[in-house]
Amino acid sequence: MFRPLWIEIDLKALRENFNFIRKSVGSHVKIIATIKQQAYGHGLIPVARELSYLNVDCFGVGSIEEAVSLRENGFKEPILTISAILPDYVEEILRYKITPTIADLNFAKRLNKAAARSNAQVPVHVKIDTGMGRLGLYYKEAYGLIRELKRLKAINMEGVYTHFPVADTDPDFTNSQINVFNKFISRLAKEGITFKYQHCANSLGVAHYPHSHFNIVRPGLILYGVKPSAKAILNLKPVLSLKSKTIFIKKIKKGMSVSYGRTFVATKSTNIATISIGYADGYPWSLSNSAKTIIGDSFFNLAGRVCMDHIMVNLGSNSGIKVGDEVVLIGKKNNLKITTEEVATWAKTIPYEIVSRLSLKIPRLYKNANEKQLCFLRNQF
Repeated sequence: MFRPLWIEIDLKALRENFNFIRKSVGSHVKIIATIKQQAYGHGLIPVARELSYLNVDCFGVGSIEEAVSLRENGFKEPILTISAILPDYVEEILRYKITPTIADLNFAKRLNKAAARSNAQVPVHVKIDTGMGRLGLYYKEAYGLIRELKRLKAINMEGVYTHFPVADTDPDFTNSQINVFNKFISRLAKEGITFKYQHCANSLGVAHYPHSHFNIVRPGLILYGVKPSAKAILNLKPVLSLKSKTIFIKKIKKGMSVSYGRTFVATKSTNIATISIGYADGYPWSLSNSAKTIIGDSFFNLAGRVCMDHIMVNLGSNSGIKVGDEVVLIGKKNNLKITTEEVATWAKTIPYEIVSRLSLKIPRLYKNANEKQLCFLRNQF
């Protein structure tokens, strides 16, 4: 690493979070580990491998590309694409044994035709809308779709699911969704239409709505030790740390400014450190003048606007910090810590965005691998 910027991924923390989820939902409920967008910025293949060693039941991905990457790296687990897929790519679904989400009849017919040509039957999960307003037909209109799907002989309606938009802020609405979903599958069961899997619990569903677990859940952010809501009461271990180093230090006088726009003007003589990270690395511009860092045994505030490749930190009168000292942007050092949730608050955004936007060009260093993972890495290198 010539540029001093890196991410540390604690695989032991990932294991502990997964085991916490498994214990929370019980052995009778299966787990779809949501690893879309490079496992929320943590690294698709290393995270998937660790979860595979833990006997995860299924992977949830956001695209065919991610599913293909998993298959080409030897993963045999079921893979559910939790997004709609264009009909042009039904052959890839069959070739790589992907379980697609069905949200409309046209796609289903194309898939059925392709599967029939190959004498195959493809498992699918049907997405219905109970209030998210995104993918899937509104539940009152979805009965007709499912009855049509039942007629497609090469389609196996393995699962049905929905999604929560306000599980963190509106329990009444969320509970009404769970009730609607329950009635939906019960009504279809009376017609002889059943599903192996029924699911609607995302991370917050896992944490606070046990009656939403049904027989399979879709944890995402909580796998990585990040709380999806300030109200979430969870025993989680943060998996990701973001670190850099000081690359330049200088003293500026009262009245001198720092960075673009001159939004920071020194009120007295102070030491300024330049750190190797910027908005091109996924460190939000909105953290300008508001975020904290850890250097040595102290917190230090950002001074001025976040640049493309750099941030500046106000060291005050501290002259003990040197070029090359480690800087913690997310993570712990001694008794100090900065959480992803805090960074999200400073940036006026959500924790999901903080971790998933960290650039893939930043090296990921994987710590505390279990013995199987270590053996795999030794064989690779």
